[in-house]
Amino acid sequence: MDSREFVSYGLSHWTALVATAVASVGMIRLNRSTKVSDAVKQRANTILAALLVIAVSLDPLLTWLRYRHDEDVALAGRLVRETALPLYLCDVVSLVLAVALVTRRQRWTEMGYFWGLAGTVQGLLTPTLYFDWDTPEYYAFFVQHGGVPVAALALVFGAGIRPQPGAFKRAVFWSWVYMAVVFGLNVLLESNYGFLNHKPAVGTLFDYMGPEPWYLLTLQAVAFTLYGLLLLPFARRSGPRIVAEPAL
Repeated sequence: MDSREFVSYGLSHWTALVATAVASVGMIRLNRSTKVSDAVKQRANTILAALLVIAVSLDPLLTWLRYRHDEDVALAGRLVRETALPLYLCDVVSLVLAVALVTRRQRWTEMGYFWGLAGTVQGLLTPTLYFDWDTPEYYAFFVQHGGVPVAALALVFGAGIRPQPGAFKRAVFWSWVYMAVVFGLNVLLESNYGFLNHKPAVGTLFDYMGPEPWYLLTLQAVAFTLYGLLLLPFARRSGPRIVAEPAL
């Protein structure tokens, strides 16, 4: 039975969803604006990148602090290893988009767009979050899971760094790479990052994808269908808009 303090689609959840929507519109308009200097745009994007990195970094720290009491030291270490390392897809895409926000790299933006909107948005809508808004975990979770779609939309529809030919194949390839690597790490760590080895303990969309392990096939079918849908806004463009990538 679900014993979480956090209630899906309660006031705290709706507040986070509305804040994400408002921030998305704001960042798209900022990056599109011809009245805002490039320096201001880059500063705003860099701040968002920093927030994503901080949110990812806070997960193991907050897990350790919550369970570090003398009688729970071993438990704290195990929970950090099994649940708080940056191996979930939402963690990986947060770091990918942080790089994209700072460097404006097209390939990084492209993968952030697919993984962020096809993957992290699902976590935003059906959070595997146990704590409500009187805890730092709540804010870290929604800064990350809300910041990812904000960043993806700002870069693609604001800055105009669009998917390029071959984007679907690249997204499928890197998704399989992620699944293979993290599945293997889960076996070594006795963990369940990416929910690839079994379903989450709380109610999510995975519950509608069939029994284990066949839900992984449904998961891929859903993800790749969403990748295709995410390409539809660019299907009738006469030519992609190319945004210069700064040298590193």
